[in-house]
Amino acid sequence: MFARATTPTPIAIRRARLKTDARLCRRHAPGVIRVTSDAMHRRQSARSVIVIANGKSDDADEDRGFFEADLAGDLASVDGNEYVDSLRAGNVEAIAGTVVLVACVVTSFSLWTLFSSGCGLPPGPFGVFGAAEGVSYLAVAGTVVAATVKKFKTGSGLPAGPGGVLGGAEGVAFLVALVGIGVGVHQLLEYGFVPEAVPTEGGKCFPK
Repeated sequence: MFARATTPTPIAIRRARLKTDARLCRRHAPGVIRVTSDAMHRRQSARSVIVIANGKSDDADEDRGFFEADLAGDLASVDGNEYVDSLRAGNVEAIAGTVVLVACVVTSFSLWTLFSSGCGLPPGPFGVFGAAEGVSYLAVAGTVVAATVKKFKTGSGLPAGPGGVLGGAEGVAFLVALVGIGVGVHQLLEYGFVPEAVPTEGGKCFPK
């Protein structure tokens, strides 16, 4: 006679599903893994392109050489609104960045005057111009020295500061210092002397 049809138990159904899933995994897993790996690689490549386009890197400090600067990146990172708010609040780094930037402007003008005439800025009334020139040179040199020492100790220069103003000032200071070295070499070759820091008796620039 006819055999009775048996109804599969839930356990048997579960085992059959597990066996089917296992066969599907063995059959399709390599392809799935390759597709997933390719997709991750494409995402990582796209991320790398974006990082390069933005001029930033997760390991920028480690990859950048000791004397390699990123002046364009430093200036591009400056946020005017944040800087102004921090300056109004009396933030020390914002004030320091402002002082260094002003010193860089004065020093640049002094270097141009020195390059074109062989002498720096005149003393001015009560020696104000000469004093501003001297303080500006010291501020630029101090910024370069401080950033260099910090670079030796920690691997990175001065902090960016509020709105990136201190980092931008650091980059400008290094640029002005580099120009100053060139102007100093030109001064010796063209005029054969270095002007006195202050007016002196019988000096070649602004004698007493």
